Amino acid sequence: MLQHKRYLQILFLILAIILTSTMGYAYYFSKTYPLPFTNRISFDAKIKFIREHIDVNKIDTIVVGSSIGLNDVQGAYLEKTSKVCNYVLNLSVFEASPVQVEQLLMLEDAFPNLKRIIYSAQFSDFQHASSFRDYHPKWISKYIAHKFTPVAEAKFLADAAKNIAFLEKRKQKWHKEHMQSNKFTYLGFDHTGSVPLHIFEKDTYNNPFNAKRWNNPHGSLYVAKAFEALDRISKDAYKKGIKFYMVQQPYRQELIKKYKHIPAELKMFLHRITKIVTKNHGKVLSLYKTLPLDDRYFADRSHLNEKGSKLSAEAIGRFIDKQEK
Repeated sequence: MLQHKRYLQILFLILAIILTSTMGYAYYFSKTYPLPFTNRISFDAKIKFIREHIDVNKIDTIVVGSSIGLNDVQGAYLEKTSKVCNYVLNLSVFEASPVQVEQLLMLEDAFPNLKRIIYSAQFSDFQHASSFRDYHPKWISKYIAHKFTPVAEAKFLADAAKNIAFLEKRKQKWHKEHMQSNKFTYLGFDHTGSVPLHIFEKDTYNNPFNAKRWNNPHGSLYVAKAFEALDRISKDAYKKGIKFYMVQQPYRQELIKKYKHIPAELKMFLHRITKIVTKNHGKVLSLYKTLPLDDRYFADRSHLNEKGSKLSAEAIGRFIDKQEK
């Protein structure tokens, strides 16, 4: 009997040590690196950033989109230019489809004073309709708004940190892949969550990956589900009394001139989003038409560098002020 009791004591002690070690590692990791709350590292990094740096009660403007939102709109300059966009959060994540943007906006209830949504996009964003897997917006909303009890928060962190091997792999890649401003995988946020790219035309010369993105245009493809998601997003914003702005970003002028299908795609995309968004009482700004930037302002065919994204943000700020005057 005593031997059996002793065995149970040792077993519970081992389990307690494992649990404590796991929780300790999860806490340490969460302070330095983004825990895997989703299947997208840029989303996980954004969750960590919001929780640590954003006062959710102040945010009045949210920018959403793929990297066309993340890299092409500097929230810091949007705040400087606009008289009404006082507290901006860039909620965009890499490769987000319109369906995933719709999922991102499931977090909007965490921002009680939200007044406007800016969706920054290009026609290439509407060529797929992927969705986030194992996505739990209610839990994430509570986490970023600091609304968990200590016990619930501990469980939330422990669930995210179950795969220690995966965390170690992410840790090893973090600084090399995501902390260098001259890479498209850069995740160094400004104070609003935007990511200005320090990539210029000269950076394409000795880098085949960059050269491919610089010289090769996107193909022609549209997915109906992507436009259906935009319809739901803009309609939902109107129902909630939130102003909705759709922004078509610029495209490299040399590719517009060289490939006949690119101006056709740009015009068709603008026509389709305008029809959807205006029907739902939103506004559309085409920077492709009003801000024809040259190569000095591009990181690749459709991503603006830090110089271009500043001009994009300023143009958006002036447009919004004009609409809300």
